Amino acid sequence: MKLTEFIGLQFFESMYLLVLFCIPIVVAQQYIGAIVLALLIFLALSTLTRKLLYKAVEIKGQGVLITGCDTGFGNACAVRLDAMGFTVFAGCLNPECEGAKRLQESTTGKLHILKMDIRSDSDIKAVLEYVTETHESTGCGLWAVINNAGVNFLGDIDFCTMDMYHRIMDVNLFGMVRTTKAFLPLLRKSKGRVVNVTSVRGRCVFPVASAYTMAKFAGEAFSDGLRIEMRKFGVKVVIVEPGNFGGATGMLNEKSLAIMKRDFNTMWTEAGEEVKETYGKEYLDRLFEGAKGTSATSYPTLAPVLNALEDAVINQNPKIRYLVDGGNGMIDVFCILARLYSFLPESVMDWIVSRLLSRELPPLKAKTQ
Repeated sequence: MKLTEFIGLQFFESMYLLVLFCIPIVVAQQYIGAIVLALLIFLALSTLTRKLLYKAVEIKGQGVLITGCDTGFGNACAVRLDAMGFTVFAGCLNPECEGAKRLQESTTGKLHILKMDIRSDSDIKAVLEYVTETHESTGCGLWAVINNAGVNFLGDIDFCTMDMYHRIMDVNLFGMVRTTKAFLPLLRKSKGRVVNVTSVRGRCVFPVASAYTMAKFAGEAFSDGLRIEMRKFGVKVVIVEPGNFGGATGMLNEKSLAIMKRDFNTMWTEAGEEVKETYGKEYLDRLFEGAKGTSATSYPTLAPVLNALEDAVINQNPKIRYLVDGGNGMIDVFCILARLYSFLPESVMDWIVSRLLSRELPPLKAKTQ
């Protein structure tokens, strides 16, 4: 066989194999394109349907109780709903704080600032009595409870003490449960709604945040169970899941960082020798410095979450869940991961999360030879 014939034959065989290889890809692309197009059409029709069927409740001074109004979402939501004409009961851990003073500037006469530590049964009972009294005197009724109060927390499972786990659960989970159970009788009368603020971390797990994530996952489960149980009474239960908004909420302000630093010191003091030897003190120091820097990656304002909270309160047919993308870039990585968790195997998600966050987490203590 001549060289030119050999080369021509090889070329023909190569092209033949290439065509065979490309045929499935071309066919698959058609199906993939059809699937993507169908999804886009579905989303467009779903959005259009929601807008066409949207109907807001008539605001007549109905009561809305919001927990955690000292700062962040709760404080800003109280201001917005007050301006819209609701009778807002703003629960504050410290009624003398700067956030409460801002709320005192309201001129509507319908905003009530109440001392409310959601860990305290007596505080919740006092607020319930006050709201009931106000309802009886004005006839406004209690339309919604927004369980917003919560605390941030960071720390590896190896370092978190049992007291820390109890503290986080007491605020972020049991506080929500206490408040909801106390006010359900009033909500049944008004056929109102419960709005629970959880987090994107209630949908997916990230390292060094087990205590916080456990509470948020439990908050999601509580909300799902409550929603099904309350259907027979006409009470709606809505979940709002903020993404990366930490820098805009006050969860990374000077006071919160001081608490985090105190917790890190406690973690190191109470850690066993093997844990100290494995991680090293520098690990916690770098983790703290990294946490301080995360505020720069968050969404600059609270507006998207406030819009979701507003819709959850005034929409006659609100969504069951509002996953609210944040972050300062084109996408919120945490929210994207939360959506992927519903579709990808856990082993794949573990790999993705580990790769994405590997640069964010500090290295362990250098091994000595």
